[in-house]
Amino acid sequence: MDMVSAINDRSSTRCFTDAAVPREVIERLLESACKAPSASNQQPWNFIVVGGHHRDRLVQALMSAQQSRGKHYDPSRGKTMPAAYVERSKKLIKSLRSHLEAINVPAVSFLEEGSCSLYGAPVLILVAMEKSHMPFQLIDIGCAVENVCLAAHAGGLGTCIIGMILMFGDVIREQLALPEDLEAVVGVALGYPDRTSAINQFRAPKEEPVSLTRWIGFD
Repeated sequence: MDMVSAINDRSSTRCFTDAAVPREVIERLLESACKAPSASNQQPWNFIVVGGHHRDRLVQALMSAQQSRGKHYDPSRGKTMPAAYVERSKKLIKSLRSHLEAINVPAVSFLEEGSCSLYGAPVLILVAMEKSHMPFQLIDIGCAVENVCLAAHAGGLGTCIIGMILMFGDVIREQLALPEDLEAVVGVALGYPDRTSAINQFRAPKEEPVSLTRWIGFD
């Protein structure tokens, strides 16, 4: 699979089989992640790969926290996010609804519970960064995560980038014994896609470059 095809064909997987992902396969994905560019070659990423009963215990703790603490999906961040970005999240939810009709699950509940359960993925790759790093180095993390997602897609695996679990950072820190000098940045659910699930046919609506780009010095 060429790179452009992988970029255009990749999509988030939100229903996984329970098939185990071999450690050597995950190691190859992390090798791809570590090829990502980074400012001053500092490579600020730290990977915590969680599977087996540790994954199950983490999911149980996240689900319990989500249900007991009353924290909910809020793309507006308490109405502090510019309206254009909130509108894109609304488009996502609206598009999801038609794919969820068969299982009669509200889109917001699906996103909340699905995030905390990793959508059934058998593996979580948690990416963390030392607190001493500068905020702009989050871009480096993003490059590494994208490499994981593209390499996984090329190898027949599925991924879903999950940020909602960071609302329960204390749970993650406790369950995974995350050192105090590390901050969880994002999670990547990893596994084999359930090809029979309608939700995996969903493609999130994307904005066209013309609405996002300003050209200077071009005729």
